[in-house]
Amino acid sequence: MRALAATCALVLAASVASAQRRPTLGLRADAFMMWVHSDTGIARTSLRGPGFGGEGRISVNGLLFGLGLLEGQLKQAGGTGGGAGAPQLDLVQGTVFAGGQLLPWLEITAGPVVRAYVTDSTTERWVFWQARARVDAPIVVGKLGSYFEVWRALASDVNLPTGAGRIQGGEAGVVYQPPRQRVWLRLSYRMDDALLGGPGGNETMEAITLSGGIAIP
Repeated sequence: MRALAATCALVLAASVASAQRRPTLGLRADAFMMWVHSDTGIARTSLRGPGFGGEGRISVNGLLFGLGLLEGQLKQAGGTGGGAGAPQLDLVQGTVFAGGQLLPWLEITAGPVVRAYVTDSTTERWVFWQARARVDAPIVVGKLGSYFEVWRALASDVNLPTGAGRIQGGEAGVVYQPPRQRVWLRLSYRMDDALLGGPGGNETMEAITLSGGIAIP
């Protein structure tokens, strides 16, 4: 309930702060290389692999609504302890978000995220509500920009005996958009850190992503 209330508050704040604007549809495609590190205190494993994803969003009078999906295949990259026989994983993640452009350089969103690591025999499933803030800064006005995002889970759950603890992360990148064009390219790095409950250890996900997108008025 707290997560839902926070989302509603963000949307309301954006509605009050925004001016009348034409609706804009944004589409994005991602190709990434991902690393997932798990440390239970007894064993450490590292998995890596490629993946693809996408995002669609609509902006109406400064309000933002969108959804995203990514999929990846992870294979063992190394490990110690009991991690030598770590199975291959399929990663699937879906995101729904709402929020607003509070300032020309500041975007605030929140919404649920469902992430699953799937093997032939088991599925590790995370469900959490995520609050996210993004700051944009120009490097070369009208051509090249940068951005930085941070996020934190307001509530979380995982189908592991240890339960879920703190979950947070961040992303930074550069964006190139040709003058007077609606298409753009982006190179970014992200890291998510999930702390398991009790002495369960932690899981860290890193990714380097090349993205392309278009804004449709």
